[in-house]
Amino acid sequence: MLSCRDLEYKAGSFHLKGFSLELKQGDYCALLGPSGSGKTVILELIAGLRPLKKGAVIIDGTDCTLLPPQHRPVGILFQDYALFPHMSVYKNIAWPLEIRKMKTNEIKAAVVSLTSDLDIERLMDRMPGSLSGGEKQRVALARTLAAHPKVLLLDEPLSALDAPLREQSALLLKKVSQTGITILHVTHDQTEVSSLANRQINIGSIT
Repeated sequence: MLSCRDLEYKAGSFHLKGFSLELKQGDYCALLGPSGSGKTVILELIAGLRPLKKGAVIIDGTDCTLLPPQHRPVGILFQDYALFPHMSVYKNIAWPLEIRKMKTNEIKAAVVSLTSDLDIERLMDRMPGSLSGGEKQRVALARTLAAHPKVLLLDEPLSALDAPLREQSALLLKKVSQTGITILHVTHDQTEVSSLANRQINIGSIT
């Protein structure tokens, strides 16, 4: 499903070299390592947000190495959630569907379905600034899932949450994983993904 072959990237003093990864459909893989080891960079290379120096990214048998981010079957959820502050919850979730020129009624049906699944229907008219950390995370996850990605990339999605919310969010991610989506979850805390991941990759400090 997801194949990273000898990925190389260099920026300033940072150098990622020869990173490879093979994940099957439905795998939940934890990518562990200390700060500065390149975990987030790897996610951004897979998503097409950074240009590869060498290597290839293959998703579901398609070479995506040269495809722009919007044409890759990938969703990425950042640590800070990156919600649009000037858009309502509804508009945030609808945005990736709008840029794909979907019909208004189809967008509405998709947003209603996602907000129901993630228990955030009551938030649709709210603005991001009025949401709690857990609510922001669910909205960001709904927006990420709206385009039905085959691969979901998670950049420390639980680290900013307190213990009760972290537990709830872990259960939510487990539910998402059971749909068959392939997940790569970046973290520095092994206990965070102990009940979620069926695969684990450890990377050291990359220079």
